[in-house]
Amino acid sequence: MAKAAQPLQDAANAAATTQGSGLEKLEKASRDTANVKPETALREDVAAAGLQKVYERHGRIDLDPMPSDMPDDPLNWQPWRKNAMLWLVSIHACMGPFAAAATIPAFESFVEDFGISITQASYTVSVQIIFLGVMPLLWSPISSRIGRRPVFLISTLLSACLAFANAYVKSYGAMIAVRILQAITIAPPQSIGAACVTEMFFAHERGQKMGVWALLVSLGPPLAPLIMGFVVYNKSWHWIFYLLSIIFLAEFVLYVFLGPETLYDRPNRVVASDDATVVVQEDKKEPHGAAPKWYTPYISFKRHDRTPWSRLPMETLAPLKMVLVMPVFLSATAYAVTFTYSNVLLTIETPALLGRKYALNAQQTGLQFIAYLLGALLGEPIAGYGSDKFMQWRTKRANGNREPEFRLPVALPGFFLILIGIVEFFCMLNNTPAGRWNVTPLIGGGIAVFGLQLITTVCLTYAVESQAALGAGAARNAAIFTAFWRQLYAFTAPFYYVQSFESLGLPGAGGLYAALACAMVFPLLACMIFGKKWRRAQYSRRQ
Repeated sequence: MAKAAQPLQDAANAAATTQGSGLEKLEKASRDTANVKPETALREDVAAAGLQKVYERHGRIDLDPMPSDMPDDPLNWQPWRKNAMLWLVSIHACMGPFAAAATIPAFESFVEDFGISITQASYTVSVQIIFLGVMPLLWSPISSRIGRRPVFLISTLLSACLAFANAYVKSYGAMIAVRILQAITIAPPQSIGAACVTEMFFAHERGQKMGVWALLVSLGPPLAPLIMGFVVYNKSWHWIFYLLSIIFLAEFVLYVFLGPETLYDRPNRVVASDDATVVVQEDKKEPHGAAPKWYTPYISFKRHDRTPWSRLPMETLAPLKMVLVMPVFLSATAYAVTFTYSNVLLTIETPALLGRKYALNAQQTGLQFIAYLLGALLGEPIAGYGSDKFMQWRTKRANGNREPEFRLPVALPGFFLILIGIVEFFCMLNNTPAGRWNVTPLIGGGIAVFGLQLITTVCLTYAVESQAALGAGAARNAAIFTAFWRQLYAFTAPFYYVQSFESLGLPGAGGLYAALACAMVFPLLACMIFGKKWRRAQYSRRQ
């Protein structure tokens, strides 16, 4: 028994020097010895190292990050509780692009009611796109101070009020103003949604869980015209905002009962040596010796970060520094460009190009977006769960050495699928007769969105994982920068789409955008080749 336990004891003794390296060695030793000795011996060694509660809860100790022993730690929540919060935050994140694209079926109604052009009507979408990219920079440091739960509650309640107000505007200018305010209040989950995922789930399941959040964000643009097309056709554009208000109020109620606080002040584990015994314990105790209750994350409102509010402007701009971090910048650029020339291109231009050519009404135009929804839904299982499994396989082949770059090959087919899909969409749209609906452009659109989903989940997860070793703040900044860069690039596209169609024709413009999207495979290849080197240089500068 003592001989079998020797690798774990050696790792634990080494852990007395530094906390981070000690836990890593202890976890590696537990993996190495788990297959060569009885479970009882492993349990004894884990208990000797002070990780018995972790082992009892999770059945393993090779966890990243290492959870505390407290039941109110989000990493220790029951799976149903984690998943309920995951879906709630993901749906909230979906509502940002959903609300932005919700007015697409109403463009013709706005032209008639407000006396504007169709291009001006499209600005009701564009202004929300840019503010959904910029405002997460502000909401992230605010939520780091007061917590995620208060921000989500405020966001949904104010969004409901502003959506209701939008139904009663009498002018185009008033609508734009209210749409801007609504984008500001919807923005929080665009940044801290990814942070919530990292706060509740371990690294080995992060791709799948991050994929749920990324999928819902991707579904927002095509889902909104699909639903709102029926609303506009059977009611009026005012009901777009009534429905949005109802959805936000429902989210507020769900957050009250199912949205606990995920920002947790986790105690540090300290490795202390007493002769030959190594004990891993927590350096923080509960006040008054009282154990936290299950409802503590629902009712506990406190200041998590004591950083002065005067530093908020600098913290707001901190994620922009990621433009200098090559793994984050290149993966974010690959995501932003492919998102713009697939998701945004198809969402905004389907009513104008496909709807007008085939003489579709608002309801029929909305039905075209089913193809894009199917593409995203079919792509996500491969992007999320598939990339996690691929990551585990690569890690096993590397003798347990896990590198963020191992996940990137899963995204490579996505670039070529976007190339094929966009080219087919525009060529088939150009060659089919007018006034007679044809499904072939939609097949191309569905293929493109399928490919985009592979890129979305992998690039976003990689950006976060590449900074995880530098702490939660760096990982959060990577997620915020990725969202900001995507929205900023996407904001500019609608201003030149129409001009490109007129000057290059549909096949020419579609070929150009497909080529630009496919060219983004090279930044990702650069991350695969040099990413590890870049990360190590970055870590060295921080030490």
